[in-house]
Parts: sequence; C-alpha cells; structure tokens
Amino acid sequence: MMRTVPFEPIEMQELGAVDDLATRILAGEVFIMRGGLQKVGLFDELVEASLVGIRKSVGDETAERVSKAGFERIHEWVDAADVPKMTDAVYGEMAARVQTMMDKFVRQVFPGTLNYYYERSPNVRFHIPYALAASHRKSFGEFAGSHGDGKITAHGPHRDSWVDCPANVVNLWIAIGPVKRGNGLTIYARDYKSKLAFKNGYVADSQPLHEPMTFALEPGDAILFHSDQVHGSELNVTDSTRYVVSNRITLDKPKFLYGHHHHYVNANWARGPMGSLAEWPAKMQMSWFFDRFRRVGRKLGLWNASGSEQASSGNEAGGVPASEVSEAYSDDGSIALADLPVHSIRAVSKSVCVARFAENEFAALSRRCPHAGGDLAAGWVADGRPVCPLHNVSFDPKTGASHCSSLKELRTFSCEVRGDRLYLDTVKDAGNAGETELA
Repeated sequence: MMRTVPFEPIEMQELGAVDDLATRILAGEVFIMRGGLQKVGLFDELVEASLVGIRKSVGDETAERVSKAGFERIHEWVDAADVPKMTDAVYGEMAARVQTMMDKFVRQVFPGTLNYYYERSPNVRFHIPYALAASHRKSFGEFAGSHGDGKITAHGPHRDSWVDCPANVVNLWIAIGPVKRGNGLTIYARDYKSKLAFKNGYVADSQPLHEPMTFALEPGDAILFHSDQVHGSELNVTDSTRYVVSNRITLDKPKFLYGHHHHYVNANWARGPMGSLAEWPAKMQMSWFFDRFRRVGRKLGLWNASGSEQASSGNEAGGVPASEVSEAYSDDGSIALADLPVHSIRAVSKSVCVARFAENEFAALSRRCPHAGGDLAAGWVADGRPVCPLHNVSFDPKTGASHCSSLKELRTFSCEVRGDRLYLDTVKDAGNAGETELA
C-alpha cells in the first residue's frame, strides 16, 4: 500500500525503533533524531574535529571561546572575511574522519547494513547572520563557486539529483550548534511528488512552491530525509551563527540521473586493502562514462556548457505542474478577486504582486526579493506576511521590511477593491520595484 507523505517531520525516539527506516525515508518521510549524535556516540567527536579546524585556521583563543560559549556565537570572534578559511579547515578535519564516523552512524541507525556508500567529504555549513555576511557577498560567492552553495551562503530550493548527486540518497543533516527557525533547513515536503521546472540545478524562476517545513534543533539533533525532497536554506536573519555538518549515504549502489560529479565511497572497500580504490564501485556504471563524455564535450565546445531548463517529476508523477506563476492581471492594473484566494500571492505586473491575508485584507508590494531576486508571486503567506520562496524571507506587508536590517525594503503600493476586482493605481509607476542585491 502506498504510504502518504506527511507534511510534518516524524520524531524518532530510539535508535533502531523504526521498521524499514531507509525505505520510508526514500518514500518521502522526514525523521528527526533528537540527541541522535549523542546516542550513537559521535557528537563529541564532531565537536572536537570542528574545534581542531577552528584552532588551525583562526587561532587557539577563538577555539577556546567557541568551546566555552558555543558555535552559535562564533561570529563574535571570527571576522566574516575569515569564514571561508575556517570552513575549509574544518572540512579537512571532517574528511579525515568520515569513514569511522559513517560506520558508527550507519551501524546503529540502519542495523545490519554493511555495504553502503557515503560521500567522500561531509559538508561543513557555517551560516553567520546575513547582516554580517552581506558586505562579503563577493568572497562568499567565490567560495560557493568552488565548494557549492549552502556551505556559507543560503542554498536555493533544489533536489540533490539536479546538482549531480544520486537519486537514492539518504541525507543526514546534523546540528552541531543550535538551529533556530529563521536560520535553518527548509524541506518542501508538499512538493516531493511535484513535477517542477528547474535550471542549472535549482528550481526555475517563478516556479510555484508550497510552504516548507522548517526546524528548531538542539546540538546533536539530526534530520534524515530523502535528498530528492526539494530543500534549501533559510537566509540567516537571526543574531546567531548556524553550524551544521551534513553527509549523504546510499544503502545500495548510487543511481545518478543528471550528472555524476560527487564522489561516493564504497564502505566495504574503504575498510579493506582496496581502500585507495573505494570510489570505483560507484563509478563503474554507464552513468559515469556518459557524464565523462558530456564533460569532455563541453570543454571542447561541442555543446552548450550551461544547464538548460528541464522538468523533473520527483519520486512520482503528479502534484504542482511545472509552470510559471499565473499572470492574471489586466492592462488597467487590476486583478479579479476570484484569482486571488485568501492566503495567496499573485503577480499584477512584471514588478508588482499582491497578497491577500483575509477576505478584505490586501497588500501590494514589489515582486522581487531584495536578497536574490526570488519571485514573491511564487511564494506564500505565513503569519500575515508574504514570503519569498527561495530562502524563506518574509516581509512586513505595510512597510516592506524584512527581519534583516541589511536587506532593502520592498516597495509598497496602494490598492483598493472596486466591485469584484482589486485595483492598483500605482502599478504603472512601479519603476525599479524589482531591484535586488543579487547576493
């Protein structure tokens, strides 16, 4: 019988207590292991590896302060300009320990599993408050270019298979420091089965999404989810640093759909005399050879190197169709009330959108998020605020301000109901309402 994907995470109280855990994760269920890393005996090891990397990169004094006061305050002692260097150093420490860490984790969380695959290097994710990171957009962007988004910059909504990862991955997302809502992970569980348009590894511009799960975690908590869930990062609008380490595992041979870039190690080979060749079992399949051929062709200029827009059906067909947001407005700057349900956002021009919070409560704002240009008309309303779908940033409908002081305010416009339509008299004067920082 098909299991319905829940829209809330499942609290996993004991190790080994969930039957068919891997099957359920790969069918779309999301699990939280409270204190999971302490239970498997890994938390102290991850903390120590982190402190070693911090000590090597930014000094003993900083490492001592972090050890005493917590990772969430690291931005108070590490200059934002040094975050890439620090992250690289911690990467090195995690990669050196990954085999023993993954063996310990898999043995207890997925009992009886021996011949699995894991990503060669865990992902180290320091997200300092965006108010501090904003002035370092260029250097942080360069780091993202070489290491991938989501490490020290916010990650747009994506499925991991779109960015050259296997489709059969269990994603392990571990809080080393506390994670608050407003600086954590987003999982768009309602879009798990949806057919979505994507381009260059991310949800395409103006692709509608549903409101995601977000999480509050304590140090040592871990989230387990299928990495073909659409997921991403919240822009850190809090006053705390979010520090997380994640890794991906497959419990059988990795299945690559779109590309074959990330390195997966066969655990059995890694433990024995074939350790130096442990990546080859994942590579010895036709998808790897096709990917090498494609990459060589791009280098030789035989075809376009930039990713073209595609559509992905997710784990199953159905759900929200791959399409741009509805352009239901008219030339006179109005929209039919019937096209604007309560708790929805709709475009009324190329640069302006309207949100409906209640039967007779509306707001009109500039359509593009000032952080990275996300289309609010593809977003949702939460707690009486319109929300950008890219990084879960919400805005005051009256002032256009977000919770982050470094972001520009959205422009706001007057609107009024006349009969069965909502009219925006100032749409023609919207001008630069779509300006963004493009961070």
